[in-house]
Amino acid sequence: MGTQDILAKLQDGVYGNEGEVLEWSYWDTADIAAATLTHRLFTSGLGVGGKTMADTNMTTSGTMPQGQHLIVDAVKIMYAANDAFATADVLSFYTMLSETTASIEIANKKSMGQWTLQELLGCSLLNPLTPSAAGDNIPMIQPRFTGVYLLNEPVTLAALTTFEVTITHHVAPAAALADDRLKIALSGLMIRAT
Repeated sequence: MGTQDILAKLQDGVYGNEGEVLEWSYWDTADIAAATLTHRLFTSGLGVGGKTMADTNMTTSGTMPQGQHLIVDAVKIMYAANDAFATADVLSFYTMLSETTASIEIANKKSMGQWTLQELLGCSLLNPLTPSAAGDNIPMIQPRFTGVYLLNEPVTLAALTTFEVTITHHVAPAAALADDRLKIALSGLMIRAT
């Protein structure tokens, strides 16, 4: 093999016409508000309604882009508070997690998965502790927030598939959580045309 052949071989794989496979996440964000009980994520693309890349990386509204095929094997959840929590706000946050559900919806199909936010975050025990006497420091079992929920059966989002993730608060979130941000990412293997 000559020098030119070796150099050409070393350059293979970046550009080509056979497509590529990537580890990928599509994400979208909802702002928490006591008056809004349902959030429909992935229905507005980047730039729509002022959404920036920090809010979403979907380039199309509510539809997988042409030339892309995402095999979702994990749902990731992230939460950012707008302000520091007071003691009572911790319980409000825990209540919101246990009283809120997420569902992956694909057009003309039944739900592809339904979970509480508590389950998606990986926190089986949500119990704040207020010491009853000064100096009390009784240890409690603490949840291990993982924020990554692995799917045993992947969800396929093929090109041009209409989908959304619906977040439903079954009890209105407390006013203390107003303007907090909930971000959901659908992660897995992306097969896309180059």
